[in-house]
Amino acid sequence: MNEQYVNHGLPRPNPSLAPEDVITLQLAALRTNDDPYPGSGIETAFVFASPAVRRVVGPFERFSKVVHSERYEPLLDFDRVGTTPIELADDDARQEVTVVDHEGHETVYEFRLARQAAGQFADCWLTEAVVQLA
Repeated sequence: MNEQYVNHGLPRPNPSLAPEDVITLQLAALRTNDDPYPGSGIETAFVFASPAVRRVVGPFERFSKVVHSERYEPLLDFDRVGTTPIELADDDARQEVTVVDHEGHETVYEFRLARQAAGQFADCWLTEAVVQLA
């Protein structure tokens, strides 16, 4: 999380956030990726990525390249979004998300979250995976 992110008061993991809040915050940020500064939406998604995801993907620059890939780019600057009810099972949560771009093309993802058991993010819901379904 860079100083610019902190200075703009953008969202951070907090035990008071429910899984659906975490997903909604990320989607809102990605929808307006370059507001309040370029790439701030992707940075929000990175801030809510679990430590396990960060170990696999690496630093923010690499995470940003992944989000800009063909598989995930529909999540950036989309026109509208629809979600299914969240599915909760103990410390795991899943939600299907359909994003629609400005030309009407739909892409479906499943956000998978886990409540962190320990460490800096204990009791926070963080993203473990975003899987493209269709």
